[in-house]
Amino acid sequence: MTLDELRAMLEKHDWYYVYSDDHRYYKKGKASRDKIMEAISTLSDKGLESECKELYNALSPDDFNMS
Repeated sequence: MTLDELRAMLEKHDWYYVYSDDHRYYKKGKASRDKIMEAISTLSDKGLESECKELYNALSPDDFNMS
């Protein structure tokens, strides 16, 4: 996993999947979020936690930012 791969995942992610009336979209969005969080954990273990957080906050809507 690289920061570029994480960037691609974040750019493709449907941030508002939780509001979907269609369970298929919810499941797809949840799986995407789980992969993103796993990638962040992996990269953080490699010492890239602050870079992940910065990238996440730059690409996510304001109400989804990490603190």
